Amino acid sequence: MAVSAKTISSLKIISHDFSVSFTELCEAANMSADYLEELIAYNIIKPNSGNSAEDWKFSSNSVKVVNKAIRLHRDLEIEWADIALVVDLLDEIDQLETENRQLKKQMNRLLAFKL
Repeated sequence: MAVSAKTISSLKIISHDFSVSFTELCEAANMSADYLEELIAYNIIKPNSGNSAEDWKFSSNSVKVVNKAIRLHRDLEIEWADIALVVDLLDEIDQLETENRQLKKQMNRLLAFKL
């Protein structure tokens, strides 16, 4: 059984295998429903299931993405329409950095083995 801590107010996430409702995501991001619907319209976040706001479900990672989008918009004054691209590029950088670290570890193991 997976451990899941769904404490929206403190945003402490232990496990990523749970979903949050539209209302919970609004509360977690301290954002109005209209604002959050705008993020959905710009494809910054996407519901995993549901056909309307009442039954939309989002991955727990959506809380992180929404907060990142808010910071980008507020701190760097990036327009909402451009934030989806920026978030995707930042995620790709994170993935490449992770892959680079893994490859460096493998290379170091191979070099150590040959010595």
